[in-house]
Amino acid sequence: MRPILQLLLIFSFFLSATSVTFRCTAFAICQGMIGYVSPNTTSLYSIIELLGLEEVYSLLAANSWPTEDTDRSIPAESTVRIPFPGFCSNGTGISNRTPVYTVKKGDPGLDYIARTIFGEFVTYQDIAAVNKISDPNLILIGQKLWIPLPCSCDDVDAAMVVHYGHVVDNGSSVSQIAGEFGTTEATLMGLNNETLSDPNNLQAGQILDVPIKACNVSTVSSLLVPIGSYALTANNCVRCSCNLNDLGLKCMRAHEVPVTNWARCPPTQCGNLSLGESVNLTTCLRTTCDYAGYNERRILMHK
Repeated sequence: MRPILQLLLIFSFFLSATSVTFRCTAFAICQGMIGYVSPNTTSLYSIIELLGLEEVYSLLAANSWPTEDTDRSIPAESTVRIPFPGFCSNGTGISNRTPVYTVKKGDPGLDYIARTIFGEFVTYQDIAAVNKISDPNLILIGQKLWIPLPCSCDDVDAAMVVHYGHVVDNGSSVSQIAGEFGTTEATLMGLNNETLSDPNNLQAGQILDVPIKACNVSTVSSLLVPIGSYALTANNCVRCSCNLNDLGLKCMRAHEVPVTNWARCPPTQCGNLSLGESVNLTTCLRTTCDYAGYNERRILMHK
């Protein structure tokens, strides 16, 4: 049986009702993000190990931190954006086989992991369902657990977005959160109407589906960059960010990041222009060197 079909069967028949549900209108694969609140002072690598993430640069990119800031300290109670791949089916979405949590000595059960480690982004029933665990209190040290975080792949207000799981701070309001993330109160209420019917009932610790506007490359459908983040692509040779003013994707050659799959980065030139550069040839004609994806041998660009 193909892996994606297995995922759909698990999703359809085993996923229980969740405390945090992000709606999807059709089957799709996309990227999701949550705002993980660190309970203690920690490091990037500790978060990577805790959440079973693959590498530090995706975490730096999601939070728009410098690529050289790999030793960054994370203060207690601060929020770290955690990116992950997700998929949607049957009206809701979850993370796609990630993150993977390794059971530690002293973990009393799935409810502790859901509440304490993952801040109630999931319930113990969610974890038990996707991992086919019949007894949520019977887990083993070293056991690998897929944590099904909430996500969605839907556009919002006819615009591409990344759906972000936001933990409400004490004293926050719906209008304040909407302003912080560049959306509207009506949009937030519409996305979260199953758990938030009245903006005056917003509670600290509640998790909201917040749409963050994003940019993409029309020729690279898998590259979607939310505002407030950047993305490393083309085997870490290209860095792209989203311009808030016009939602245009700005890409340039990446520096000081280990290259993957290639021995070195291919050239990033459009004639006399470097990737990301532009020039006005006349008062009404502008030439740019824009990113258009990559293949096995080279980085694709167009003027």
